[in-house]
Amino acid sequence: MFMLEAAVRVAIREGVESCARYSGGRAFEGHLACSKKIAWGSTKSAVRLQKRLALLGAAISAFLSGPAFAQVQLPAVNLGQTSFEDGFAAPGWFLEETPTYYDANTLKDSKGNTIPGSNHLRISSTTTHIAYLSEMRVMGGRLAFEALQPWVDVSAGVPGGASSTARGLADLIVGIGVQWAPEKIGPGVFAHRFMLDVGMPTGQYSDRQPVNTGNNFVVVNPYYAMTYEVDKWEVSTRLHYLWSAVNNDPFIGLGAISVQPGQAFHMNYAISYEVTSGIRVGFNGYWLKQLTDNKLNGNSIENSRESIVGLGVGVQVLLGENTWLHLNGYKETDARNRAEGTSVILRLSKAIPSSRTSP
Repeated sequence: MFMLEAAVRVAIREGVESCARYSGGRAFEGHLACSKKIAWGSTKSAVRLQKRLALLGAAISAFLSGPAFAQVQLPAVNLGQTSFEDGFAAPGWFLEETPTYYDANTLKDSKGNTIPGSNHLRISSTTTHIAYLSEMRVMGGRLAFEALQPWVDVSAGVPGGASSTARGLADLIVGIGVQWAPEKIGPGVFAHRFMLDVGMPTGQYSDRQPVNTGNNFVVVNPYYAMTYEVDKWEVSTRLHYLWSAVNNDPFIGLGAISVQPGQAFHMNYAISYEVTSGIRVGFNGYWLKQLTDNKLNGNSIENSRESIVGLGVGVQVLLGENTWLHLNGYKETDARNRAEGTSVILRLSKAIPSSRTSP
């Protein structure tokens, strides 16, 4: 049978992934994860919903490379949510809200071919991010902490009129890491940070619901961010590795004991130029490549690996003292086993620098 929870996640992950930024004038951006939910009503409404979901599942399943394709999908990750000056940070608090909109009318199979029909996916999401860079020294840098709470509203549909909607809080993400002070290298300045982010299964989840706001498994997603800045130019990248635990309580319609998404590598990259004081514009992109197969009852699912490339432009504006507005847009290409669309990400961030900062 078909697992709609994962089917919707095929396309959902782009817009929901939100992240953040922590700084004393620079960037410190985090990562996000999220999913979705459909509530069950009375017994009669549940039966009607099951029939509707069966239609949606059958349609998508027929489109894809194999009957097991949509049963397991990667959780939502940070794709394009961090960009300019990502490696910089300064001691103190950082608060950020990140509204995101994602729109896709195309689904791709394992070979990159477009699945025919009027497929669609619309996602509106926002992520609240709180970060703190302490004065505590560790490994030559300062100890950093962060927490992110995403919320998502999604609508997905396939040919034949079948569609699903869901909204609610997703899993809480917490992180700990080290931010190193900027150092002079050649003609420019290099700044970098390592964070270990973990998605906790705190979102709402029920094995009787085909779509949930929670993953029901732990997600480990460490990253290394770095920036090299010369005069008004800067180049930034963030390298992630994704590992997901086993879900031992999957949707009952799947008829499985356990499911587990595969491991993956993903990265964000950007280059920008300060056109005038407080305004920076540039190019931003992301790339995801799944490295191992998804698993169903411990067995690998062939042709289930995902990949995607996103390309776009962005602007960063200093609105006032320690307050920034960021706007990034992306157009996706070269998708495998997932939706391919466009996204717009708006971030409003506020830094509260530490009253005292040791050298």
